[in-house]
Amino acid sequence: MDIIRFYIRLFLATAIPFGIIFGIIVGIYLVFQYGYRYGFLGLGAGLFAGILYGGFMSLIGGSLHVWSVKRMSYGKSVEIKDITNVHHFRNIELKLPYDKVFNLCIESLKMFKRYKIKKEDYSYGKIIAITGITWKSWGEVISFAIHKIDNNKIQVIISSKPILCTTLVDYGKNLENVEKIVAFLQEKNRAYNKIG
Repeated sequence: MDIIRFYIRLFLATAIPFGIIFGIIVGIYLVFQYGYRYGFLGLGAGLFAGILYGGFMSLIGGSLHVWSVKRMSYGKSVEIKDITNVHHFRNIELKLPYDKVFNLCIESLKMFKRYKIKKEDYSYGKIIAITGITWKSWGEVISFAIHKIDNNKIQVIISSKPILCTTLVDYGKNLENVEKIVAFLQEKNRAYNKIG
């Protein structure tokens, strides 16, 4: 059911704006070319064009998004509702000192080619960064919420979402972001506790 809603949402989000713009352009052209009596034909043209464009975009764009997420190694264990979302987050626990975790979260951002830290608050355990534009997206907002459970146990909530709130497909980019960060932090956690 979630997958059907995803395709419907994508269809409506692409068909409606395209149909309205196309209909207005055609309507204006017909009014200037043939008079006001033919302006209403722009509505029909817009409706038809919107359905075609929305159908194409939802079928191709939506299917590419679902396929991209499923082909990732960690995508196979993700539920359908997670596949159709572009905002992903993970909650992990690390057996490390708080300052070490905070610094590792900042270090994990180096895995991304272009990033900029927008907020870094050690006392509240908040880090917010944005990444640069890629072919998959206009950039993402990656955030960390770091909470001390006890002296050597820290909870980290990692979130990644598109910069543009209207984004409906990201071809798995935000899922990839959180999974890469989780893998990095867990590897550092294992290495530290093996030595310690």
